[in-house]
Amino acid sequence: MKRILLSVQIIVLAWFTQACFDIQYQDTLKNTPTNTSAQSFLGEWRSANPSSFPTTQSCSDLKWNVTSQDATRITGNFEATCASGVKLAGTATALIGSPMQLDATGMATGLGPISCPFTLAGTGHPQIDASIRVEYIGSTCVGPISGTEIIRR
Repeated sequence: MKRILLSVQIIVLAWFTQACFDIQYQDTLKNTPTNTSAQSFLGEWRSANPSSFPTTQSCSDLKWNVTSQDATRITGNFEATCASGVKLAGTATALIGSPMQLDATGMATGLGPISCPFTLAGTGHPQIDASIRVEYIGSTCVGPISGTEIIRR
């Protein structure tokens, strides 16, 4: 009888151990972004909420057309609309990873006859829904800019 009781206890313990492992593994899969090194980023990425209005120091309506990708870097054309109708246009590059290190440079226009260079630096955080949360900081001739934007294909 002791042998049967011991066998039942071992089976129950093994079942609970497996059940706990399965639950923990499924939770890990749900909360982990996809492997960014194997992901293709080619194509156009846009703000998830392009109709939002930028604040005095932020931009909205981000567009990034990724035209080139290798094992460590993605590059492409970049556009954004900032406060007071300032338009940014240039190129953006990111080092692939989680987080992604982003840089963008180009020209700011919409200031009447004046145009000036802009620079942005930021961090991209790939999300499990295949979007990227971008936190950025930069400067134009009209002042500093910073913000957070969600972009998706």
